Amino acid sequence: MKIYQLFPEPVYVSKLERALTAPELALVEEYKKTTIKNIGNTTSEDNYVLEHKVFKNLKQELYKIVLDYFDKVVSTSNPITPFITQSWLNYTTTNQFHYPHSHKNSYVSGVFYINVNKDMDQIHFYRGGGKSLELSVATPNIFNSPFSWHTVETGSVFLFPSSLEHGVENKKGTNTRISLAFNVFFKGTFGDKKNLTELVL
Repeated sequence: MKIYQLFPEPVYVSKLERALTAPELALVEEYKKTTIKNIGNTTSEDNYVLEHKVFKNLKQELYKIVLDYFDKVVSTSNPITPFITQSWLNYTTTNQFHYPHSHKNSYVSGVFYINVNKDMDQIHFYRGGGKSLELSVATPNIFNSPFSWHTVETGSVFLFPSSLEHGVENKKGTNTRISLAFNVFFKGTFGDKKNLTELVL
């Protein structure tokens, strides 16, 4: 008997090779003063935070990680160039959460963790596919589990398909969980001209 694992969802985990600078951390705190209520937590009012001049180097470093994801995971022969679109800060305090969601109008999404408690903070990914039947799970495995959780650390970077549903369960611990989320799209030419699927962006 064999069981084949078909079409897995990639969750790419990397790490920023440095600590944030004092000006970068100060900007994170400044953005905390102008937030909007999200479902379960708060988000920076500015949703292009990586365009701020203080985050210039940070954006370049995150972009290098994005390029590595496209090289190792997407691995396409199409002449495309990824670019970061929107970016925003999330602040989650004790007993707050971030509802399960996916990102529309985006190809890849990323989360950079600025302040987390690695003993308590996690990100959850949820199975999609619209199952028509729901059975109780006796022994969880990769085929029957409705979700998968991953511990996060300060400085870690997660990249995954934007269509993959994700969220944060109720926050434990007293620290404020701070993350910088961003979306990635691409420009270039893909599809096939003869098959009438060519698209130039």
